[in-house]
Amino acid sequence: MYTTLHRISRAAMPLTWTKRLATTMKKTYILFVILTIAVLGFASCHKDPTPTYKGFEVDDTQIEAEAHGCKHTVTIRSESEWVAQSEEPWLMISPANGRGEVECTIRVDSSLTYDKRSSKIRFMSAGNLLKEIEVVQDGFEPSIAPQSEEITIDAYKKRDDRWVEVEISTNVEFTATTDAEWLSINEHTLNLDRGARPRATRLRIDWKMNSDPQTREAIITLQPESLGEPTTIAIRQQAGPLIEDSRAGDSLAVVTIYNKMECWADNVISDKSPMDRWECLRLWDADDESLPSKEAIGRVRDLDMSYFNTEDGVPVEVKHLKYLETLSFFGNVNTMLKSIDLCPEIATLNYLKALRVGAMGVVSLPSNFAELGDTLEELDLNSNNFNTIPKVITRDNFPHLRSLNLTANRRSSVSDLRNTSGVGLQVESDALRRLFLWEELEELALSYNYIEGSIPDFTVGRDGVRAYSAEDVREHGDTLNYAVEHELPRILPNMRSLRINLNFMTGRLPDWLLYHPHLMEWGAETLIYTQQEKGIDSNGNEVGFDNVPLSQEYYFEAYPLLRDRYEFNDTME
Repeated sequence: MYTTLHRISRAAMPLTWTKRLATTMKKTYILFVILTIAVLGFASCHKDPTPTYKGFEVDDTQIEAEAHGCKHTVTIRSESEWVAQSEEPWLMISPANGRGEVECTIRVDSSLTYDKRSSKIRFMSAGNLLKEIEVVQDGFEPSIAPQSEEITIDAYKKRDDRWVEVEISTNVEFTATTDAEWLSINEHTLNLDRGARPRATRLRIDWKMNSDPQTREAIITLQPESLGEPTTIAIRQQAGPLIEDSRAGDSLAVVTIYNKMECWADNVISDKSPMDRWECLRLWDADDESLPSKEAIGRVRDLDMSYFNTEDGVPVEVKHLKYLETLSFFGNVNTMLKSIDLCPEIATLNYLKALRVGAMGVVSLPSNFAELGDTLEELDLNSNNFNTIPKVITRDNFPHLRSLNLTANRRSSVSDLRNTSGVGLQVESDALRRLFLWEELEELALSYNYIEGSIPDFTVGRDGVRAYSAEDVREHGDTLNYAVEHELPRILPNMRSLRINLNFMTGRLPDWLLYHPHLMEWGAETLIYTQQEKGIDSNGNEVGFDNVPLSQEYYFEAYPLLRDRYEFNDTME
């Protein structure tokens, strides 16, 4: 009956209403499915995920850790809540509590000792069950470990680049020494605030240039002050250039000198032009009157290096320029701060007549310097840092020397010598007397130093001093009659230029100077009489001479024939 009625009713329904009914039933079905899934999902979320364990288990009982520390994973299984506890702060566990099956990470910090250490981590369950893991950690061995145990360095570089730095991992205090004079080790700093845990420090090693055409090696020893064994670092330096005894060898020597001294003048040397066009030198020609030998033709005769930056002075390669006649160096950076020893290789130059080393910072001459005595005629050491006249500079050692220049050997400008020392050239009275007894000298320059005392006077018949004679009169005409008649000491008879101004001298001008036959050539009013302005010597005396002449009239009265030879004002300004 229901079916019949249903069919009748459905048949009697309009078509549109039928479609609406079908759509509504479809939506109802979909909603039912969604609700079913949601209910099942809700039931699943509220299900307890913790498996059921009986007892209390830890899958490890001991951990062995290295000195540097480590991380280790353990698994805990427990039917009840548990907590973990570490005995030491260098042991950490995470998480430190849980239930069921849990993976925990145990972190072991780096050791601070040289010996082994151990501790335990305890796991306690709610049922008072106890499990333990013992952690045993090795200590650090006392060690000094350089980053590299073998280092190779260049033969030469610029001064600021002649060093190497080595990183060293260590846990002990140590000292660093070397078996080579061409290496120097700077002080290192080390802070062992972490006990035996290694710390990194840096060791700086400065090196000198290698002039030999062979490699050389050195050993640096790192010696622990207490614990541990020494460690070594091997340093190998590349060979210097091979310089032959030839024109090409001269060229290479000049280039090497130029580079080593860090010359900063442009266009002095050039690999693109022949050596005879280099501005810093002159070569021997076949028709030169003083040519040492035929082998010298085309070799370097004169070398002039200016404006450089060196702490080492003249490079040893100068010895290869065997035919040098003139050698000049001038203009070092911060010359007043330098203390340079002139290299002994200079003294091997057998044909050297003129040596000029100015404004370099030189403080001493080599022990073999007298070997230049057979040839040297000019020695110019101006604007260096000598405190005294080198003892090697004597008449006996340099019988051919005609010009000596020691001007401006001052590290600083001082006008009061009280309570000062080491500021520049100060000359003992005996040394000054020896210079004035050097008869062969034609030029002596001692200006702008810190020379004190008086100009030495001399007595005829002492120290080999003689008076002017009739022979001297014949040589100079009758201009020396006054000197002969008054028996003046014959001092510096060949002197053509004497400069001792701007010092700290006092006392009286001796007659041998005031009436010297060449006084008019010396410019005495400025180059002798004028001393340091407002200067005070070491005894507290104002500097200056007591008897400076006001005019030259006295001189021309003594030597009337010289009045016509020299044209001077009657009064000195």
